[in-house]
Amino acid sequence: NPGAPVYADTTGEAHDVYVSGDYAYVADWGSGLAVIDISDPTNIGTPNYEDVTGSAWGVYVSGDYAYVADDGLSIIDISDPTNPGTPVNVDTTGNAHNVYVSGNYAYIADESNGLAVIKVRNRIYIEGPVITNSPSDFTLESGYTGKSISWTATDSDPHDYTIEHQGIGIVLGPAAWTSGSSITYGIPDNLNKGVHVYTVTFTDDSEASITDSVTLTIVEDTTSPIIIDPPSDITVKLGYTGQSILWTATDSNPDTYKILQAGSTIIGPDVWISGITMTFNIEDGGGAGNYSYSIIFQDKSGNSATDTVRFTVLGEDKFEISGAGFEIILIISLTAVVYIIIVKKRKYSSNFK
Repeated sequence: NPGAPVYADTTGEAHDVYVSGDYAYVADWGSGLAVIDISDPTNIGTPNYEDVTGSAWGVYVSGDYAYVADDGLSIIDISDPTNPGTPVNVDTTGNAHNVYVSGNYAYIADESNGLAVIKVRNRIYIEGPVITNSPSDFTLESGYTGKSISWTATDSDPHDYTIEHQGIGIVLGPAAWTSGSSITYGIPDNLNKGVHVYTVTFTDDSEASITDSVTLTIVEDTTSPIIIDPPSDITVKLGYTGQSILWTATDSNPDTYKILQAGSTIIGPDVWISGITMTFNIEDGGGAGNYSYSIIFQDKSGNSATDTVRFTVLGEDKFEISGAGFEIILIISLTAVVYIIIVKKRKYSSNFK
């Protein structure tokens, strides 16, 4: 018992209809595509029209696009149904009368020519992926370690990405990527000196893609480590405790350090970190005398920096006199003088009456 029809007149001749959400999409012959608000089916809205190249025979809606059979195929952006976009047209050799979309392809009933199959996804996602963050060209000194490069891209349907090292080939991927999340490639340590170009390619589900390249230049490391605020010489008294020497150095490619006493290695070689203070604790209770402690910082290219601290231990019979611009250390030798006083005891006698 069908109810009474509710009509919304169109300016053309309605040949096909597709309903998606709150809208009906009508292939309206000479008027092209008519988009009508049917959120209230008893009170149908006023059509919005978008002209097509030929006469609209059939229509199919998939996602944000309407596919209109109009003697060829027209693809129209309907992400805003109240303001359809400009059609992208693909001609067919026959007169297209109907269309069905599945996956990446549109299947056209092309009158006397039979079935026409058209790949449409690349035409849909016209913008493709967008790279929102990319690295600048940069330079590293030979001997570097632990370096990386990263990119970030966005797309509604991300698929995969690859990273290619020019002259070598693909070094990462194909691998899946996530819109808005960065992808990072760890640069191999100790690349040869010279220019290295890395190119990333982001691809989405429609096979649309975007690329970006960064140039890495490896140069010879000729810069020695820099020792920051070298420590001063130290003077202590005999019986000292808790003495230490602090060194800090910086370098882009730190490697190892060692500490020497009187030319002999007492610590290392061991790893050091740029900008991190190295603390050497002097053994308590050393004897009186002059000692020297030297540190050698070395980077991965063999460049080095050295600093020496003099450590003086004063004996018990030493003291310091400081004056303007000079220092005198006096050594006093005390001679013990013993005085022996001999008292001759005399006997006195006295008669008292």
